[in-house]
Amino acid sequence: MKKIALILLSLVLSNFAFADGHGHGNEFPFKYFLHNDITTDDAQATLAGTRAFVESGVFKDRGVAVGVYAYNAVGALGASHMTMFAYPSADSLPGAEIFQASDAHIAYQAAMQGAGNKTVHSTLYKSVKEYVPADAGGKYKVFLNMFLSVSDPATYASTWLKLMEDIGASDAYGIREVVAGDTEGVTHYLWIGFESMADLAKGMDQMYASEEAAAARETFAGIREIKRTAILTSGYESITETME
Repeated sequence: MKKIALILLSLVLSNFAFADGHGHGNEFPFKYFLHNDITTDDAQATLAGTRAFVESGVFKDRGVAVGVYAYNAVGALGASHMTMFAYPSADSLPGAEIFQASDAHIAYQAAMQGAGNKTVHSTLYKSVKEYVPADAGGKYKVFLNMFLSVSDPATYASTWLKLMEDIGASDAYGIREVVAGDTEGVTHYLWIGFESMADLAKGMDQMYASEEAAAARETFAGIREIKRTAILTSGYESITETME
């Protein structure tokens, strides 16, 4: 009953980008991400309510996208799903009055309450650097996530992004920095996308066995602590249609 997902980064001058598979990229339209980890009594009602929220058209003028993802593995976090709101700029973030002023927002909140949803954890992230092949078309359904405490963000990001490019375990990946909402000492969040759980397992085996990963771990040793990891699978997302 759990359908699962994620789409799931900042050298100071970098952008969230779409890669075309040949080392080139186009600017990706999302810069901020609000992750709401939840429990729910009715996953299908959550998906339906989220889809109705998007289809109301309330986000069109701001270019905001929404996704619902279910956790395959989550550790002790206590959440079963995650809802992610993707914003193209700071100006597109919700205003203080929007929850009361918009009928669509009020209806969405009522639908989520009706599904028995409760928030476990909520974090606002800013993109550092992210890549998805231009022809992906939503094919990446399963995501590995790592939540990190990083003391040298520039070195970590550049090393990890080069590692991902060198080993080729996946063409979809990214890293985000925490803006607000963390309670575990997490400063950064990274994700790697795969088409299936089998592809994830094989891709991670490929990564961990590589000489490049061994070299990168030496750099990471003094600047990174892994706080927790998770796997999600996509249930519903409007990112592809929002970008079209």
